[in-house]
Amino acid sequence: MLLWCTDISVYSQKEVQFHVVLLDKKITLSKNLVKELKTVGHKAKLTISLDVFVHPLVGKLAPISLADNRPYFSTSMRQSRDAFFNNSHKKRGSDYYFFLTKDTTGRFLIPGKNLIFLGGNSVDNISESLFRAYGAARGVQRETDSLVLDSVVFQLIRLDSLQSPMERTYPFHDDTENLASTNGLVAYAFWEQNTDGTLVLPQGLKLPFKRNFGKVNLAVDNYWLRPFYSANNRFLAPIHFALVFLVLFIMLILRKKVNERADKVFHVHTKRALRLLRTVLWLLFFVVGYLVFWSTDALYKHMFFNSTQYNHLGNINTPRFMQYLFSSNSALDQPANSVYWEIYLKEKGLWKMKRMKKVLYFKVVVDSLGRRKSTRLLYDSDKLHCDKYVQQAQTHLMVYHYYSDRGVFLNSRVYNYSRSDITRKFTLPDPPKRILVFVNGYRPVSQGGTAEQALASIQKNGVEFSNSKNICYNDDRFNYWRPWGGFDLRFIERIHPNEVYYADGHHAVATSNHRSILNFVQTATNYPKPCHGPHHCEFSDNSQGKGKTLAQLPFKSNKAGFNLRRSNGRIAGRNLLQLLNEVPGQSNNDSLFIVAHSMGYAYTLGMLEVLKGSCHFNAFYIIAPENAEAGAVNMSQWNEVYQYGSFPFGPLRQAPCLQDGVAPQTAVKGLPNENRFTFPLDYERKMGFTKSHFIGYYDWIFSLPSWQKGSVKQH
Repeated sequence: MLLWCTDISVYSQKEVQFHVVLLDKKITLSKNLVKELKTVGHKAKLTISLDVFVHPLVGKLAPISLADNRPYFSTSMRQSRDAFFNNSHKKRGSDYYFFLTKDTTGRFLIPGKNLIFLGGNSVDNISESLFRAYGAARGVQRETDSLVLDSVVFQLIRLDSLQSPMERTYPFHDDTENLASTNGLVAYAFWEQNTDGTLVLPQGLKLPFKRNFGKVNLAVDNYWLRPFYSANNRFLAPIHFALVFLVLFIMLILRKKVNERADKVFHVHTKRALRLLRTVLWLLFFVVGYLVFWSTDALYKHMFFNSTQYNHLGNINTPRFMQYLFSSNSALDQPANSVYWEIYLKEKGLWKMKRMKKVLYFKVVVDSLGRRKSTRLLYDSDKLHCDKYVQQAQTHLMVYHYYSDRGVFLNSRVYNYSRSDITRKFTLPDPPKRILVFVNGYRPVSQGGTAEQALASIQKNGVEFSNSKNICYNDDRFNYWRPWGGFDLRFIERIHPNEVYYADGHHAVATSNHRSILNFVQTATNYPKPCHGPHHCEFSDNSQGKGKTLAQLPFKSNKAGFNLRRSNGRIAGRNLLQLLNEVPGQSNNDSLFIVAHSMGYAYTLGMLEVLKGSCHFNAFYIIAPENAEAGAVNMSQWNEVYQYGSFPFGPLRQAPCLQDGVAPQTAVKGLPNENRFTFPLDYERKMGFTKSHFIGYYDWIFSLPSWQKGSVKQH
């Protein structure tokens, strides 16, 4: 329900829309809120529109804790958010939403998102609290609550003057809460150009995010180039068949001429030779047609994928164009196989796309006070060339050549995609670093609880989360490791890494040996629970009567699913390689430590295929790998490799009821038997179909003596 709405007009300044949503009926807002926001908005050169709503489910919502420090919105926050958008309000990507709770202090926000939860009964000035939260969401450095208000205002003005207005083009109301990614194979850039080729100021260069895919425009104006079929990254257009038919038509005429000539030359007794000649001509006919088709396809891809026009959209602004690009069915995602820029520029009122190499070179003209007068793209290259430094680039970079307005060269600076000046990095020493990577496995939509809670999770998130987006994070993005006794922190304390990354190896159950959720549920339902007292689980009832219990587990290798995960792991490996090598070759003297669980094993193997030769492989900790026998390790590449999990076979085999049923354990190929470890005897109560797979029950790894194989050594 909308309570009131007003517009705070401040000349023709930047417009910002605030939506305040009350989550408690007892919250009262000051009558001077509009006036106070007008004052602070004027200082920051903002025109703020403000409206206030009462949440449609007020009084029925789960309590919200503003003390959460996780990198994503909590379940109760999502429920409040979704209920508001689904019931009473259509979300708008560039607006800011403030959900006011009954708390007297605190707030929760993620920098880069437009969604803010704020204590609505704060004793502080609510207008200042709203504005400070807005500043923090915009990216004001340092804790905004500790800054005087004028400092927040100053930093906001500086943000707006130094870069393009940050319309929220990446979704803030999404299921996964992904922030603008700092890694991805494709870096997106948007700008508008003047007729002389310079960028339109003050908008300048817009760098919203990276992704692992480019975009393919299906709505091209040229009929011959417009694809009529697209599937699995295969595009067919009329030009494919037009050129083939043209060549075949010419060859038919040629064949007819040859046949007529042969009929005159050959005698009756040489009919066999004539038939042989005609057969050769038919073979040549199809070979030439085949070569023409694939040559046309190669040329088509070069023309169609590397540049395209969006003339049919007309003269629309950048936010509207980006909305079209990422929501229209006419702009198709194309998985990337290499690192490149995808540049969208508006020239003479029309948008077009160009794919460019890893490094963009710009000429920037500044006045005597250092203020930018013009910016122009010079060229692109796969090599980073700055002063005397020349190397093959491994990630997306920008080089700015600065000139005075009199044409005098001043200096060159190197920037990464986040616009950070990294020029100094190229003159600093490169000490060896320890790199620790955690690779998680399958992420269920429900983490246990009651059947009602599990059903609610499935209704909210679906039966499964979608496959990994194949990007790397700086923290435990999905709370996979941290909640279980700080599992990742215990590795960090032992290894003392210089840098820590988290990769997401999650894929559908269909890629596992279970092959479907239905199969998994049936197996989990029928499999015997852990025995009480002496084990009597060697045989058990199944759909075919009584048989060996282990026969119920899916040991048959799903190689196709395993290879899909490994293939997608290569994408994450390329993204990790970018993070480690802003300065080309910087990772060459680094040592890599990897902790992989479940599906993360296959995913890790794909990452290692890319990372091989780019750093030293130190230690690989493989925990309860799914379908382990489908992959292999090369022990000569590593200092240490260990596998942890249950033993269904061999001299150390455990009772069938204690086996890992989620990912029935087999040996990693290439790994000596003495490098496999299992649960200690006193952990038997923590074993079973799901327990033997649960990452939280592998804390015994840290109890292994430091002198013993399998231990996580202290560094």
